[in-house]
Amino acid sequence: MDRLVTFQHKVATRLRGEDTYRADGQCRFPPEWLILCINNFCNLKCRMCDVGIGERASVFWANMIGDDPGNMSLDLLRQILDGARAFQPRPKIGLAFTEPLIHAGILDFCREIVDRGFFCSITSNGYLLPQRAAALVDIGVDEITISIDGPAAIHDRIRGRPGSFARLYAGVEQLNAARARTGRTRPRVRISSTITDLNVGALQACLAAVAPLQPDSVNFAHLSFITGAMAAAHNARYSGDLAVAASCLGEMDLTTIDLAGLAAEIAATRALAAAQGLAVAFHPDLTTVAELTRYYREPDRYVGGAHCSDPFKMMMVKTDGTVIPAHSRCYNYPLARVQEMPLAQIWNNTRYVAFRQLLQAAGGTLPACTRCCGVVGKPAPLREAG
Repeated sequence: MDRLVTFQHKVATRLRGEDTYRADGQCRFPPEWLILCINNFCNLKCRMCDVGIGERASVFWANMIGDDPGNMSLDLLRQILDGARAFQPRPKIGLAFTEPLIHAGILDFCREIVDRGFFCSITSNGYLLPQRAAALVDIGVDEITISIDGPAAIHDRIRGRPGSFARLYAGVEQLNAARARTGRTRPRVRISSTITDLNVGALQACLAAVAPLQPDSVNFAHLSFITGAMAAAHNARYSGDLAVAASCLGEMDLTTIDLAGLAAEIAATRALAAAQGLAVAFHPDLTTVAELTRYYREPDRYVGGAHCSDPFKMMMVKTDGTVIPAHSRCYNYPLARVQEMPLAQIWNNTRYVAFRQLLQAAGGTLPACTRCCGVVGKPAPLREAG
């Protein structure tokens, strides 16, 4: 299913060109991803997450938690899926925020998505995976991404809950056992680890810790963040729905990272992955001290291109039905509510088109975007490179 959808998008794009650089802000193609925030709660206190550290001023907090936390209802999910069927090809459905496995109806949600023929992906901290693993395999969920910060001691310290690594590990083991028992290959298991000053010397140890689980892929991501200086520079030009605050830093100090040591750790981790036969990627793909210096010491400078394609390829629905551009790290810029406007109409409504046009007029992104996961590492198109 996912390969077919991806192939359809590629063929359509090749025939008709990219939407990403259209000056009018319109999208001829449907979204590739529809991200659903189905609850506003988390059972961990991650030290690099605005939710975990209680950073209420940030856009990430506003999009993840908001002023009226709650759970998405099954009826609202059905309304969203009804609307998503109007897109051809259909978008993939991602259950990604805040911690979807906490939702009491998570299995019903997954079943509804899969039974209607949508690709279903879950991003989770894995704490409740032991209770859900077998059912997720039986339902036919397509993939699950588990976030991990290192071997047990480091992971538990960053996550703020003893035993959290052991729980996710047991959950993936049970998932693997259920796949083997049923002869199924889904859900694919992806491991995602965020690099911070709290685990920067333990990337190899992290990979070694998860290697026995034989995940389908492992991704190490450099931290997405907004410093106070970045926020000030941005807010001097943009306000209202586009205003930001410092985000995803808390008490961390990225200036303490030994960048030469990090470069060596990345190289060693790649070598270990090759020896273990594991598919490992780094995002963005930085290998030299110079590249790492630019990322961590000069956060106002772009790494790769300065053009974000996410608002042209995805949108996110909050628990109450409010739709925002792209995903939770984008701006708290409400587009409409699915109860009041069909998804297909929201995709090119006045608000969304104006947002895309604003990005285009600014050169592809806004000042606060330089260290967003949707921007970093994307190649510069010829128009930027020239």
